[in-house]
Amino acid sequence: MEEALRVLRELAWQYDGVVTRERATSAGVSGRAWRRLVNAGKVREIARGVGLVDADRCALSSRGLLRAGLAAYGERAVAVLHSAARTHGMRGVPHEECVHVATPDTASRRGGPGIVAHRRQLRADEIVTVDGLPVTTPVRTLADLVPRLSPEEGLAVLDSALHLGLVKEADLVGIERASAGRPGAGRVRPLLAIADGRAESPLESRVRLDCVRGGVAPDELQHEVALPGGGRARVDLAWLTGLRPVFAEADGVDVHSRPDALFRDRARANELALVGALVLRFTWHDTLRRGRVAGLVRRAFQS
Repeated sequence: MEEALRVLRELAWQYDGVVTRERATSAGVSGRAWRRLVNAGKVREIARGVGLVDADRCALSSRGLLRAGLAAYGERAVAVLHSAARTHGMRGVPHEECVHVATPDTASRRGGPGIVAHRRQLRADEIVTVDGLPVTTPVRTLADLVPRLSPEEGLAVLDSALHLGLVKEADLVGIERASAGRPGAGRVRPLLAIADGRAESPLESRVRLDCVRGGVAPDELQHEVALPGGGRARVDLAWLTGLRPVFAEADGVDVHSRPDALFRDRARANELALVGALVLRFTWHDTLRRGRVAGLVRRAFQS
């Protein structure tokens, strides 16, 4: 049993902790040895014909679960929706405990807990391989996913795809066309009209969406400002047509809460004030109530 476990560990290291029965058999692990490892708790079968190795001490990752789902549904299975977006590296994708795979026929196969199978016919040009995993192309992924998301989530994912260069502005027409007729497709066109790859985080996208809805869309994103002490600063959003410039920063907890970041942000805010600008700072909490961000920007114009 120890030799079989050693072989499975070597395989699992290459495949996010999971191994198929077929691959194990090809490597010399017998069905009897597999069953003994399952009974001993060393392998946990997470989908039909797929096991998590060292299940007694290793947690199953979402990527491992995705591999299991793809393996369970056969060689024509493809990662779709949230799973495809995450595999491409898009940010702003809402968290889900499950993974999504598509296959032309789900009736004859069965996955496992946390694996959602969709019956879909995909063209060859709608499928790419990313890190060894078959996934829908960025355009097809966005056409499938954005109609299912809230406007805040949808814009964040679109902005991220543009920012990463996964899609170009010319691709947005194709996304709209491919999403037509789906539930939620009506919200896609307005989001495509304002999607902007200059946004660097989902929070920036949410702040901008609230401003657009409130009639105070920013004039510039990632606007550079010459500082009186020398050097330049870049602000996330800028309004430049009023009596004085108004700048806004989207303060994510992970980046701006560190002590060094707090001191740096404070010093930069002081220098921006010296050029006559009013600086607003927004957190995720500010975007949870619709109109709050836009209302504060409008008040800044009047101050």
